[in-house]
Amino acid sequence: MIPLFDSNRRNVVAPVTMTVIVANMILFAFQLLLAQQGRLEEFFHEFGFIPASVPDAALSDTLKTVVTSMFLHGNLLHLAANLWFLFIFGPPVENRLGSVKTLLLFLIGGTGAAFAQFAVAPSSTLPMIGASGAIAAILGAYLFLFPLAMVVALVPWIIPLIPVPAFVFLLLWFAFQFFMGMTQLMDTGVTGGVAWFAHIGGFIVGFCLAILLRRRRRS
Repeated sequence: MIPLFDSNRRNVVAPVTMTVIVANMILFAFQLLLAQQGRLEEFFHEFGFIPASVPDAALSDTLKTVVTSMFLHGNLLHLAANLWFLFIFGPPVENRLGSVKTLLLFLIGGTGAAFAQFAVAPSSTLPMIGASGAIAAILGAYLFLFPLAMVVALVPWIIPLIPVPAFVFLLLWFAFQFFMGMTQLMDTGVTGGVAWFAHIGGFIVGFCLAILLRRRRRS
């Protein structure tokens, strides 16, 4: 399902969400320049998160690549899909939690996502890139904050537009990530491709963080 819009107000200022979107677009344009120069693979290995490097690297170096990997994408479709989900679900979360907490949610969620992928593929030498783990944390927070909001989604090959409660949409999304991750793990092991367990880990971290951040705001 492809989300088109939700029932939350859209006339809100979401500086962190928009800054992340713009930063990813700028860095993707930079990647295109590197690709023309034949330096993109080297760039990914330097700034992507490589699970196999974790045991031998300093914690500061590992955390640096965790953060930089959140702003890199493999292709235009990868970028567009991630940024669209962030555009739909990010502003309501930022409006509810505030910009500082949303930034923490994005960064901590993305870090949790990276280490969730490391847990299932610690020997992988392929750089993990993409904001999807951090955006999954935004989705997890949205589930806690707006479970009954309506999400209008496009479902190809079935019905053009379907309004569904957010908890239905997001739990189906999570179930799909879990199914694909377990299928990948059982069939071939986690050696590359989509980092499904990063999505799973980021979503769980985001949901739990939203509980903590919301409680602190109320107190």
